[in-house]
Amino acid sequence: MIALALVGLFYSVGIAYLFLHLPNRLLIDDLYSRWYASKMLLVSGRSLYDWANAYELVNIVGWPHAFDLRFYYPATLLFFTGPLSLLPYNTAVFIWRMLGLWCLWLSIIIFARYPRPNLSVNKLTWLLVLMTTSVPVLQHTIYAQFNSLTAAALALTYYALCRRQYLLAGILAGGMLFKPQVAVLPLLILLVWTALQRERRTFWIGWLIICLLLWGIPELFEPNWVMTFSQALASYPPVLSVVDRVWNPYQLVSLVLGLITLWLTFHLRRYPASAINFRGLLAWGVTITALIVPIYGMLNIVLMGLVLAILLNGFAPLYPQYVNWLWVGTVGLFVAGMLAFVIPLLLTGFTGVQISSAELVYRFTLPVLLSLAALPLIFYSKAEPM
Repeated sequence: MIALALVGLFYSVGIAYLFLHLPNRLLIDDLYSRWYASKMLLVSGRSLYDWANAYELVNIVGWPHAFDLRFYYPATLLFFTGPLSLLPYNTAVFIWRMLGLWCLWLSIIIFARYPRPNLSVNKLTWLLVLMTTSVPVLQHTIYAQFNSLTAAALALTYYALCRRQYLLAGILAGGMLFKPQVAVLPLLILLVWTALQRERRTFWIGWLIICLLLWGIPELFEPNWVMTFSQALASYPPVLSVVDRVWNPYQLVSLVLGLITLWLTFHLRRYPASAINFRGLLAWGVTITALIVPIYGMLNIVLMGLVLAILLNGFAPLYPQYVNWLWVGTVGLFVAGMLAFVIPLLLTGFTGVQISSAELVYRFTLPVLLSLAALPLIFYSKAEPM
């Protein structure tokens, strides 16, 4: 594990440094517009959501569409972008890319090694390599995106729940609010599951405390930010979910999947967080969120790393006869995803076909198959309720 951590450190430093020299970097970096808006807020008091930020960025980055350059995040992101805006941008984005990778790796390691390390270090290494070199994670790292914060917050929340530290777990769950759209169902699962047992209800105290802090502290810098943020979202381009594109009527399908999630949560209400059934439920929540919530691109697929960790760690002791098939399928999917990206890129160049092709594997096929693979863990009958 020490050797693995050292390799991860060298990789994260190297890749963060390499991406500092990409062409059109300020346009590519999603962090830049958030860093710039945060800097303007702290220096001149200009609102995060002021169109003036976007219009100035049009001239700086050379992109004519101002609506692409707005601050489309809750002001809670100031907890990160505020301190980063005090640094030179190259330093800020270097730190942020490294942090993003380490958050992703932390989430995978927690679910792969806790409460029991059923994955060897070698297999854990393979899983980390598969995820780190996948197109969604490379895209996430290049864009200096924010989804891995949610992955780390979910993993740390789970770790606290397993230790029955429910107040702490509620506080840690607040980390999923920095990009809440990628954790809608996991958050719903946690809130309902903790509400159904008296012992767990201190989770709600921690949750309410952190929600108050995440709203109140940014409110000091950006008054009435919830309303302003809601108005800013009106200019965001329309986005379709996977369900929108594949199934009709998509509203009914999404509602049914949400109700199934609630029923599963109620069904597992007496199981402890350490039970494989509950981990399977979290994996289900992550994958179904990826299918029903309108999200742009493949950036949310970085959360599939923790889902794979849950599945591989769970299948090893419970279904050893199938775990090799799960490994083969996992490797096959990631190879297919990379080929779906590389082959169109070689044939047609940077036309966007390579992204659409890769999305067929990563954004559509992967969450569907992983959600189905989570069901044997959810309904494993030999696990004992608390």
